[in-house]
Amino acid sequence: MMQTVMPSEFKRGMVLMLGGVAHLIEDFHTTGTAQTRHKLHTRLRQLKTGRLSEHVFSENDRVGTVELEHHTLQFSYQKGDEYVFQDVRTFEEVLLPVEQIGDRRWFIQDTEEYKALFLEGKLVDIILPLQITLTVVETGPSQKGGADGAWKPARLNGGLEIMVPLFIATGEAIRVDTQTHKYVGKAGEK
Repeated sequence: MMQTVMPSEFKRGMVLMLGGVAHLIEDFHTTGTAQTRHKLHTRLRQLKTGRLSEHVFSENDRVGTVELEHHTLQFSYQKGDEYVFQDVRTFEEVLLPVEQIGDRRWFIQDTEEYKALFLEGKLVDIILPLQITLTVVETGPSQKGGADGAWKPARLNGGLEIMVPLFIATGEAIRVDTQTHKYVGKAGEK
């Protein structure tokens, strides 16, 4: 028998069963006032395809949940349309299709370890940290003392292109938000 929860019990990372398909809660927020019914707006990642979708729940909905196994995987290499990871505990190789990784591909780095989610013994998703350190491989010349709001394009070692402040130089390590794909700061700064 499947356990059910109400929207007030939702947490990021929880897996809901909607229409017989597992969906991971990536983000959520509540709307409504004292006079209107509260609604919970969620951003869900379908675990089979990796597609993101929005779903609204009313406060009285009951939704089935599934328990996932958590493993730590290390990225090994990309083979055609699949990413190959190795379980750090069992050394078993597991594959995740490129389309399921989606835009997160910019942040997958050689020999890095990632938290992985397994459903019924099958790898269904990896979880990225909120921020990741990448190296600037190409950008314009570094400029000191520019206007606070002045930015320039930069290409990072994973291939992602983002805007960075003028003082950032080629070869520097920077922190990038994995959800918004935006510059957060230099590596090592708080």
